[in-house]
Amino acid sequence: MYLDYIRMFYYITVATKPHIILNNIIKTVQKNDEEIHVLGLQENRSIGWNAKGNFGLKLREVKQFLENPKLNNSDIILFTDAYDVVYCGNQKEIIKRFEKMNYPIVFGAETECNPDPSQTKRYQDRSKEFSYLNSGLYIGRVWALRSFLHDYNYNDQDDDQLFWTIKYLENTNMIKLDYNNELFLNSYNMNTEYFKYDGNALKYRNSNPQLLHVNGPIKDMLKYFIKD
Repeated sequence: MYLDYIRMFYYITVATKPHIILNNIIKTVQKNDEEIHVLGLQENRSIGWNAKGNFGLKLREVKQFLENPKLNNSDIILFTDAYDVVYCGNQKEIIKRFEKMNYPIVFGAETECNPDPSQTKRYQDRSKEFSYLNSGLYIGRVWALRSFLHDYNYNDQDDDQLFWTIKYLENTNMIKLDYNNELFLNSYNMNTEYFKYDGNALKYRNSNPQLLHVNGPIKDMLKYFIKD
């Protein structure tokens, strides 16, 4: 059994500049009487596809957060991207679903293998609608995340998704993909016929994910979720 006694839950994200979508996440967190830790604001520079990557920053900031000695091994970390994520859940339900999955780390899954398509053949199960790891949404125990990041040496040009893809492919006993969108939904190339949003909750097929990630370079879908 991988399940441990829960001591604390931390929601973290990395943002180097203010953003309207991040503001929406913060509003939901506040409405739920929860807390979010925004990392990386001291950078004051652009990251992401429009800035030619710089995704190594996400790995560095998470690693540094995990180095806090006040964190206990059994604590839970929820990580989401900051500029293209919609939060429609709550901490209690997220913990409940994470525990049920019985893995120390769970990543959202997407429809294509990126950023290195050559890794596709290494995935054991490619039959799912969402078969491939996406690093924009994940959750895990502190001890497990520390075990993968403790020896990471920061390089600004590293790709966090490739980093986590390799870790997953080498450690499928430790990392699970959320194939059925129980927690996470990555929207790129999903079948929009099965997607619903009523202003509060998300639904995709028979699942009601807690978080939506509008992954990929095109973010037009986000305009439907912006709240005043």
